[in-house]
Amino acid sequence: MCGLKGIPYIMKLIALIGIITVLLGATLAFSQKDIKRGLAYSTMSQLGYMMLALGMGSYRVALFHLITHAYSKELLFLGSGSIIHSMEVIVGYSLDKSQNMVRMGGLRKHVPITKITFLLGTLSLCGILPLTYF
Repeated sequence: MCGLKGIPYIMKLIALIGIITVLLGATLAFSQKDIKRGLAYSTMSQLGYMMLALGMGSYRVALFHLITHAYSKELLFLGSGSIIHSMEVIVGYSLDKSQNMVRMGGLRKHVPITKITFLLGTLSLCGILPLTYF
C-alpha cells in the first residue's frame, strides 16, 4: 500500500505532460507549410488530449478519442497524398513545391473527390454528430 500513495501525483504529471503536448503540437502544426508535417503535428496535439484524459482517469474517453481520431485522420492523410500527387502535375516533382500548402490554392476543380474526403475528415475531427461515432 505504501507505493500507491504517489499515484495521484503521477496522474497529475501525466495530465501536465498532456497539456504541454497539446500546446506544443498545436503551435508546431500551425507554423508548418508542409501539409504532411502539419497533419503530423496536429496528431501530436491530439495525442496530448488523449494523455490529458488518461491523467484525469478517463481511460474510456482516451481510447474513444484514439479510435475516432485514427479514422478521421486517415482520411486527411490519404487526401493529402492525393493533393501532393495533383500538385506534382502542376509544379513538377519537387518535395518543397508539391507539399507546400502556400501553393495549394485552386485545387478544388482538379480533385473533387479529395475535396469531399477532406471535408468529411475535417467534419469528423470537429465532432459533427453523424461522423464521429456518437
